Amino acid sequence: METLSRKTRHFYPYSTIRYKLTKGGEIDWPFIETIVTVGHRYARLPGEPDLDSWRRKYEQARLHQHWVGSTPSVADSYQTRRIGIELSGDFTPGRTFVLTGLGGVGKTQLAVDLVHRSWVDHQVDLVVWVAAISRTTVVSAFAEAAAKIGVAGHGDEEAAGRRFLAWLTEEHGRRWLVVLDGVRDPADLRGLWPPTGNGNTVVTTRGRQAAFAGSERRIITVDVFEPNESISYMRDKLNDEEFNGAAQLADALGHLPLALAQAAAYIRDAGRDCADYLHRFREGRLADIEPDSLPDEHAAVVASTWNLSIKAADAHRPVGVGRPLLELAALLSPNGIPTPVFTTTAVQALLTKRRGRATTADDAWDGLSNLKLLSLCGLDDDRRTVRVHQLVQRAVREAWPGRRAETAISAADALLEIWPEVERDATLVDVLRNNTDALHRNAGDALWHGKLHQVVFRAGNSLTLRGLPLTALAYWESLLPTALDRLGTEHPDTLKIRNNLAWASHRTGASDRALEDMRELLTVRQRVLGADHPNTLATLHGIAEFQAATGDIDGAITLLRGLLADYEQVLGPDERDTLNTRLLLAVMLGETESPDVAVHQLRTLLDDYRRNLGPDDPETLNIESKLSGWLVDAGEIDEARSRIERLAGGYERALGPDHIDTLRMRYNAADLHGQDGRRAEAAGELRELLDDVQRLLEQGRTEVEEIREWIEQWSADEGDAD
Repeated sequence: METLSRKTRHFYPYSTIRYKLTKGGEIDWPFIETIVTVGHRYARLPGEPDLDSWRRKYEQARLHQHWVGSTPSVADSYQTRRIGIELSGDFTPGRTFVLTGLGGVGKTQLAVDLVHRSWVDHQVDLVVWVAAISRTTVVSAFAEAAAKIGVAGHGDEEAAGRRFLAWLTEEHGRRWLVVLDGVRDPADLRGLWPPTGNGNTVVTTRGRQAAFAGSERRIITVDVFEPNESISYMRDKLNDEEFNGAAQLADALGHLPLALAQAAAYIRDAGRDCADYLHRFREGRLADIEPDSLPDEHAAVVASTWNLSIKAADAHRPVGVGRPLLELAALLSPNGIPTPVFTTTAVQALLTKRRGRATTADDAWDGLSNLKLLSLCGLDDDRRTVRVHQLVQRAVREAWPGRRAETAISAADALLEIWPEVERDATLVDVLRNNTDALHRNAGDALWHGKLHQVVFRAGNSLTLRGLPLTALAYWESLLPTALDRLGTEHPDTLKIRNNLAWASHRTGASDRALEDMRELLTVRQRVLGADHPNTLATLHGIAEFQAATGDIDGAITLLRGLLADYEQVLGPDERDTLNTRLLLAVMLGETESPDVAVHQLRTLLDDYRRNLGPDDPETLNIESKLSGWLVDAGEIDEARSRIERLAGGYERALGPDHIDTLRMRYNAADLHGQDGRRAEAAGELRELLDDVQRLLEQGRTEVEEIREWIEQWSADEGDAD
């Protein structure tokens, strides 16, 4: 290893080589290329090594059994079914299976079983499980898969998703399985159907539209259990005494797997038998719901079994917690709800009001456990996610006794409560956004009562932070018509949506459109709010930035000078909006006059940020980062290097090691070391940074792609210099 380190001209230090070869560190292609080439020359072999063969081996190795997405857990006492055996028998490469059927018949469980057996038996090298509730979730999952296998490339998630689909058609010899679970509308898959090839696609859906059919697709209708399967399932779940009357109960429940699971859980918990449950079921059947309100007969069965089970869950201590928790879950995503939602102060307050007694987080957790005991919800193996079947959710919503708006607001407050201030965990934020979307659909007008709930704004803003400008643009465009209808053209939240829509347009490159929209918004805000209102001034700030983006930087500077005076008069010199306007003006003056002007203004501004926000606030760190960049342009390299090296640690403390700004600063520090003649040190730092970037790309963090490109360009420039 010491010899390798010397022979690689210290591009890879000894510690890095040792870690990669003995401690399981990630081995990427540049490392393999370097080590193979050095070994070839060290052995004094003629010519150059056959890197193409090594590249093929590398591609095969790095693709070995990758998994994207999270599947629901396999059901307790999962029942092997005839249809599942037939599906497995037909599971040969190049086939697409569409599992269609009513809710609760076990479509998803059949897909889960197929995935797990294929994975364990090494029948597939890549599994992509997609909770396909919308086109956006499908695109995001495909982009994550593209990053996992190293084909994400440049551009947004749509572009990465297309590259993933193209990869599926290539003859790379890797077997793949893509599952699109819970597709609602075949239009969501337009242009996104995985191709036939050396893999399989499984779609689960309640839809029966002709658009799901195709020459290469096999439609499989999944129905209820066959009678012998129902009996076998109940036998596995119950003891001999409890099993009494199982056949009659299964008939009464229509052999619906979901209803049988709830009934078995109730019987086991209550210590009764199937005959007693059947008597109770018939007494209470459809007592609390109107049959005409249910889209299919299965919902009626589930509603009845749910009614018995929820009463049992409510009877467990803490009494009265189960029902309101299930009602809250019925408004959220069937594909997974973060467990902390149920123990937030917002949910505790809801439970306290509903029960008429103080309710703690421990009480809420116990109530959740009671729901799981009665098979009304499931907990993933890591206990981080709660799942409630969509048919149970629908039955709960249709049998709702009232207070839906109150529960919806509590759910929205709970999501907002656990939303991280710094969005380090992209997967968690995706789940929170999915739950916000589901709540928005299921809550009716509750989130629009007088104003739009803040969690809806938070979900949209997170799209920008995640680096999804096109998705953010579509998000705000979809909200605007509803805002105009329910809040009116001049409501503050309607104007806020218009503001966010203009910024989204700007971020997608349509700065001309953004400028036009923002000028129209300014007219409304001046009339409704007044010329000196902070939101009116913020609109002027946006106009200035969009003007500069469209080429009118002199006009932008003039506007910013007047805006700064207004901010100082209306808000004072130390308010954040005032400081941000000073920042934008300093940057523009640096571009039009000289770097020295920007450096001078940013030094003063940095002191003000530190005094008002603190030295470790992310905005303070961003100011110092911009100052460091202008110091480089001004030729003050030593000060820039000192600040950048300190900033790397500051960003890590404030935002975490994997935040995009932390990674950017690590690159800047290494780049400065290279400019200072410390090329070997810089190269080693960049190799370690590339390892971290590659790890994040495999997790679907497409926004870090730019840093990988910087590192590759840096390495290419160094090679040219040699």
